[in-house]
Amino acid sequence: MQRIACTLIGSALTLITALVGLLLSDALAPGRVPPMLAFWGACGSGALLIAGLALLEFGPREAVRRTVG
Repeated sequence: MQRIACTLIGSALTLITALVGLLLSDALAPGRVPPMLAFWGACGSGALLIAGLALLEFGPREAVRRTVG
């Protein structure tokens, strides 16, 4: 389970790094990246990061129970 959690955290950090790089390159030539794409990319990476940290902290059953309700 730790491997899955670490994979989620790593993919979230990779997505955040790619998003920041894309937005920095967009500053040189504005208009290539739609703002909603950046927003949903940030939301997705945040969800991956939270899911990975919850799995590391609580384990699979407790993490689902705490996030769903």
